[in-house]
Amino acid sequence: MKIALAELQRALSSHFQSLGLSPEHATQFSEVILEAEAEGNTGHGLSRIAQYTHQLRSGGLNPRPMMRLEATRPAVTILHADGAPGPVAGLFAVQALAELAKQQGSAAIAVRGAGHSGVLSAYVGRLAQRGLVALAFANTPPAIAPGPVLGTNPIALGAPATPEPVVVDTSVSVVARGKILAAAKRGEPIPLGWAVDQQGNPTTDAKAALEGSLLPVGGGKGYALAVLVEILAGVLAGEVLSPELPLPWAPPEQAAKPGLLLLAFDPAAFGSGYAARVAQMLGALQAAGGRIPGARRAALKAQALREGISVNETLLAELGKLGLPLQGGNP
Repeated sequence: MKIALAELQRALSSHFQSLGLSPEHATQFSEVILEAEAEGNTGHGLSRIAQYTHQLRSGGLNPRPMMRLEATRPAVTILHADGAPGPVAGLFAVQALAELAKQQGSAAIAVRGAGHSGVLSAYVGRLAQRGLVALAFANTPPAIAPGPVLGTNPIALGAPATPEPVVVDTSVSVVARGKILAAAKRGEPIPLGWAVDQQGNPTTDAKAALEGSLLPVGGGKGYALAVLVEILAGVLAGEVLSPELPLPWAPPEQAAKPGLLLLAFDPAAFGSGYAARVAQMLGALQAAGGRIPGARRAALKAQALREGISVNETLLAELGKLGLPLQGGNP
């Protein structure tokens, strides 16, 4: 069933307000979730509503956080998130970071004590729209082989460009765990090469993959990137390492509070010529037949705005049980 994006936004915002969030925070939370859904990252979209709802109801997430910024250096700030939902803390950090980076030329914010942040593209994309080159790193619950010890540990870039910002958002595993969670909910198989079972054997069974380990992209190179992100997001910016983070299906009162590191750079602080150079680079990529990261996301989002978002019957039923009945309609 197709549901208009605006209708989904209203329904989700109302739902989160009923769970105790302020209207502003409920709207922000909904925006990040629906942005992921609209841009094709369904593992971080509507399929996460149940997880977030149970965490808010059980006290795993704080619906009324008293977030606090601590400036430890002129260009370094820690956001103490007080158990806020990840997207609420993430957008709060974006606002503060944009101001700092414009003042200082570059700046960093470490987000501590917030829940799952969702798609990192939501944060670097907004910073890029403000004219800043941005990076984001997050550590996540253990997922990838060997072990698992390290998480899928996503990394993201946002860079101002025309007509749309360049946005790179990728996990260091072959696929984000959210896609396997979504496949498990639908009872669908996953492609061979995504994961191994508990015995280390390749599997197409989504449930067996969740009990086993995901495979790092590029083998040892992906594993090295996972270590890089763990040091930046878990060791440096966060307070909890991946092996200590509760898994997504842990009791909701144990909601994971991973580390999130956001960096932003003002191109003007590096001299003139940024716009021309990035245009030259993108032109060369297009001439060679290359894809511009972020273009597909923007196209899917525009399509979702026109046509609405498809929500299958299984997900509709799950959302209805959570107290979020949805009705189809024209976008």
